[in-house]
Amino acid sequence: MRVLLWVATLMVALWSGYWFVGKSWVESGVASFLENAPAQGLTITHEGYGVAGYPNRFDLTVTEPRVTDQISEIRWEAPFLQLFSLSYRPWHVIAAFAPEQTIRTPAEDLTLTAGKLQGSLVVTPGSALALDRSTLVGESLTLASSLGWTVATETLRLGLRADPSRTHAYDIGLELLNLRPDPSVAARIPDLPPEITLARLDANATLTGPLDQFAGVTRPQITSLSLREGLVTWGDLSLAARGDLQAVNGYPEGRIQIRVTGWRNLVTLATSMGMIRANMAPMVESMMQAIAGSSDDPDTLEMPLIFREGQMLLGPLPLGPAPSLGIGPEGLN
Repeated sequence: MRVLLWVATLMVALWSGYWFVGKSWVESGVASFLENAPAQGLTITHEGYGVAGYPNRFDLTVTEPRVTDQISEIRWEAPFLQLFSLSYRPWHVIAAFAPEQTIRTPAEDLTLTAGKLQGSLVVTPGSALALDRSTLVGESLTLASSLGWTVATETLRLGLRADPSRTHAYDIGLELLNLRPDPSVAARIPDLPPEITLARLDANATLTGPLDQFAGVTRPQITSLSLREGLVTWGDLSLAARGDLQAVNGYPEGRIQIRVTGWRNLVTLATSMGMIRANMAPMVESMMQAIAGSSDDPDTLEMPLIFREGQMLLGPLPLGPAPSLGIGPEGLN
């Protein structure tokens, strides 16, 4: 019995020593990260941090963190941020976010409130700490802008996973349940309910570089996107999309095939959002009706969304400039 007691005491002492060494390593890592943040393009301030969780976890709590991206001047701030990891799996981190967070941009301030918002990050052990997979799950989320608009969702699920079959490629999954657009948008489309039942995205993106601890400096950008499934279900309006895009001179090139059921509501929505000018709406609807009429189901419309030379077209209909991807030819080297 004395031998067993000595062995147990030794094991406890060794594990306690490991934990306190690990605690010191976590604190040192946080201090180093904060010190090197400006070189990563970030300005980070806080009101203090501490590590607890003995004996099986490292629990890091940061009080009043404020993180500012020096290039975009976007700042994220919250009352606290908590990061948890098992002491024997420090490369797997769980994040718990505060019920209210603020995102400040040069154009507006955004306040995010959540009944629950948690994230998970798994990195590959090594000096670069490259992303293996990450998830974000939220419930009862509301995003309110200082400009007066709001958007809310009952459930958010976001996933990102490294694709080992391609260099710097990642699988992306997003699902929103019971998404509520701003009431002013819903009021413009009286034929649709106030909630979007389902919005789903399944895609694969290739970047200019890996997502690792140096990403703040390298700032990886999208070079290609394969949309395996895009789906929106909103009352009688159902939109499905798939296709492939490439980045050319900082703009997307390629086509996304779109299938729309209840397409007349889509015309109303696009007009209310300014994508189609009001005086052009009748002509657009007539053209879409002619295209849909040539199929077996006149309520279903299939058209390509084309990205070409910096412009967007829905079939033969010009929609205007394509969104910039923020990179030029030098970003693809």
